Amino acid sequence: MPEPSLRTGLLLRLGIVLVVMLALDAVACYFTALHFANGVYDRWLLDSARSLAPAVRSEGGRIEFDPPRVALDIFQFDELDKMYFRVSSLRRGFIAGERDLVSPPPSASRGARLGYSNIDGNRVRVVSTRVSAPSADDVATVEVAETLIKRSQLAGEILLGMVAPQVALLIIALLLAWQGVSRGLKPLTDLATEIEARGQSNLSPVPQSGLYRETRILVRRINELLVRVAEAMQARKRFVADAAHQLRTPLAAILLHAERAQRATDTPEEREALRALRRSVERAARLSGQLLSLARAEPDAALAFQTRPVDLNRLARTIGEEWIPRALARDVDFGLVVPEHSVMVPGDERLLGEMLSNLIDNALRYGSDGGHVTVIVEDGPMPSISVMDDGPGIPVEERLRVFERFYRQPTSQGEGCGLGLAIVQEIARLHHSTVEVTSGPDDRGSRFTISFGASRLTA
Repeated sequence: MPEPSLRTGLLLRLGIVLVVMLALDAVACYFTALHFANGVYDRWLLDSARSLAPAVRSEGGRIEFDPPRVALDIFQFDELDKMYFRVSSLRRGFIAGERDLVSPPPSASRGARLGYSNIDGNRVRVVSTRVSAPSADDVATVEVAETLIKRSQLAGEILLGMVAPQVALLIIALLLAWQGVSRGLKPLTDLATEIEARGQSNLSPVPQSGLYRETRILVRRINELLVRVAEAMQARKRFVADAAHQLRTPLAAILLHAERAQRATDTPEEREALRALRRSVERAARLSGQLLSLARAEPDAALAFQTRPVDLNRLARTIGEEWIPRALARDVDFGLVVPEHSVMVPGDERLLGEMLSNLIDNALRYGSDGGHVTVIVEDGPMPSISVMDDGPGIPVEERLRVFERFYRQPTSQGEGCGLGLAIVQEIARLHHSTVEVTSGPDDRGSRFTISFGASRLTA
């Protein structure tokens, strides 16, 4: 099946409009032609009726009709149409002519009456006029009828003479419309040709000069899309480059410790090399897991995003229990502060759990041994979940940069890879929520708060 064409569609719609207008005009022309044809032959028919009127005379007060035979022969002679006449009076009734000729319907006019009738199976045009004979106390009626062949032929000739030039004008209009539409669509076809000729890596803006206003709107939208695609590709390139750079360090360490364990000559040295090897493997595994989580939180992965009601209280308890052993290992007082009732928000429970886990991991990793970490759920018009610690905190000037991928504070002592908070921010964006970093109590530590806007659900 051929692809639909904008040019063909426009011309088809224009052609349909022109053909309908031509058909309506043809109907109007036909009735106009018929009107003029009737006007011509009605006058001739009326003259014929008046030519018979002198043959109506009065004899002894009685109306008689005595036309010369030659006059009747001339009157009835016609190569195409057939003529009929009928003479009658009020007192005598039928006098001469065709008895079956029916008079036209009465008219308010006192003059001649015109109308249609039927005789011998033929439809005829009838004219009727009254004649008063001298010395006769009676009124005669002379009726003359004619078939419609000449009228139809004349109307057809007039119609053909009127419609033929209009058909020619229709053809010329369609040709001019084809040329005009082709010229009007040329900027659009040139734009399509330019875009088709581009390579996959050419994401430069499409020129807008010489385009119509409607086309410029389309080009602006295309350019905006190209900018977003270029930014996404650039971000993906940076992500791959940073990921390769970050993975190189633990992989090099793994190789170094493996060689060290292979060269070890005594058991203590071998055990130390194996412990270092395990730490490097764990770091590489964690980095790979973080990269996978970040990929799942990317905006282009939103197709797998399923929004369902999530209870922040239950989420905080479930995820918090998973981190209790880690908190106990570092002698950290791990607390949970939640309302007595459920706090429901729309979201993906798996992603929200990943976000909360990264916040807790960040607090335990960079907090102080023997310190405090608290998960707080708050209800209200803007439900929120927070993770607060009493560690060294984050300087104000660094609070925006900590969400950058692979960024770590210069004074950071932990072994993180700089992706945890970037994952938190991406998941928050997917849920149309915001992340805010503030100081903890007494300006100690940090507090990360996820606010879910006006998205609260009732339990």
